[in-house]
Parts: sequence; C-alpha cells; structure tokens
Amino acid sequence: MIFHDWSLLPTKSKPLNDYTWEEISEISSAGKAASLFKVGDRKEIVLNGTVGALTFNNYHTYAFIIGFDHNAELEGEHRIHFQLAKTALSGGKDICFTDSSYDSSGSSAAFRMNKRNTNSGGWEDSYMRNNICGTSKTSTSGRFMGAIPAALRNALKSVTKYTDNTGNASTSSSAVTATTDYIFLLSEYEVFGSCSIANSNEASRQQQYAYYSAGNSKVKYRHTSTSSTAYWWLRSADRHNSAGFADVSTGGGVGSTFAGTSFGVAPGFCV
Repeated sequence: MIFHDWSLLPTKSKPLNDYTWEEISEISSAGKAASLFKVGDRKEIVLNGTVGALTFNNYHTYAFIIGFDHNAELEGEHRIHFQLAKTALSGGKDICFTDSSYDSSGSSAAFRMNKRNTNSGGWEDSYMRNNICGTSKTSTSGRFMGAIPAALRNALKSVTKYTDNTGNASTSSSAVTATTDYIFLLSEYEVFGSCSIANSNEASRQQQYAYYSAGNSKVKYRHTSTSSTAYWWLRSADRHNSAGFADVSTGGGVGSTFAGTSFGVAPGFCV
C-alpha cells in the first residue's frame, strides 16, 4: 500500500522490513518515521552488479537506521539515515564491503579513497565518492548506486554533507564546504563525536549519528569473511598528513591511512 494520502499513514508500527522502500520514503517525507521505527531497525537489501572490482550476485544484506532527521538544519529534513550493512535481520555481524585487494594498494584495488596517496580535494574530489559510491542516480556503472535495488535507488533522497573538501592537511574553517550526496561515507565526527584526525572545523557542521552516540560497536567485519575484522574508511581527510584519510580500525578506534589503500566500505544513504 502506498500512502498517497498522508492521513492514511499507519499509527501502529509493523517491522521496517515489511514496508517497501516507496512506503518508507512516504513515511519519512511525512515526518512520521521516528514514531514508527527506531534507530537500529533493519531492512533487507539484495545487491547485484559490479562495484569497482567487486561483483555482487544476489547478495542479501541489511541496511540499518543510524538516525532520523539527522543534522536536519544543514543536511535536510524528513530523512531517515541508513548505513550498510549487517548480515541478518536480527543478531548477525556488522560488516563492511571489501574487495580482493583489501589492505593493499595494487592497481586492482578499487576500494580506496584516491588512486594516489593524496587527500587533495578532500571528499568532494575523491575517487571513492565519484567512482565507487556514485553522486547521481543516473551514473551507476561500477558504483554502489548501480548495485542497489531500483526501488531503493528511486527512493533515495539527496543529503547535504559538510566535509573538509580542500585536504592537503587543511585546518581552516573555509575548507569545510558542502556536497550533495546520495551515497556517502560517514565522517570521523559522525561516528566518534570528536575530531582527532579530521579538520576540527568539521565538528561545527556535523553531528554524531544517534546509532553511534548510543554506544553501538564501531567494529566491522569483512563481508566475505565474517570472522575477520576490517578497517573501514571515513570521508574525513587527515589534517595532519596530506596523504591520508581517517578510518576506523579493527578494534573500533579512529586512525588514518594512505589514501591509495583498499579498505572496507560501509556507505550511508537517506530515504
């Protein structure tokens, strides 16, 4: 059922997974999501297609809610913020996606922030944003944008993200600018609520996601080997080093790594 008349929206929740993406989008647009769902709720997604050097063939996974109307004044209201991924509808493991070149920087490594060890241009100009995540609903080839189901792609809402888009070890407030994103990586502050690696001015334009401020684990496992923890990328350029971006370590702490290294990807999106 599609709720073209918002007065017909349900007043009693059923599981998030039982709604279609179109229905979830309408509930979100009506500003009713937080009354029907809760942070951490999950919905199944089936991934198909090639992302970088990784091919998905009917890969079943679960998106989970990390916030409602997160930082709405700057990022846009009436949005449910999700992250990928978990291995099961209940319980299971927190995962990130890794390619066959994980933790290396060879020519076949696709899940890297840039092809060279530089953070010049920050998130905005990064290889990860433009060639792996995807910045348009119509430019899908080789990107997560093309691997998600069409119903989800149609339901995606753009979000305005503020990040240091200068890089080169920038520390100025003017380096923190806006991008319009559909699929994005989380920042250091959005995960940890602090900036030890990122330009500290990101904090004034960002908020920590409710899922992580509630104390949920930041440790993620490789989607192809769920007994193996993985480093996963954040979109924040390293303010101390012009060659790196922030990441989350296998122990759940923040660190920084050369931009040309293939690490795990745990993308976010909004509906």
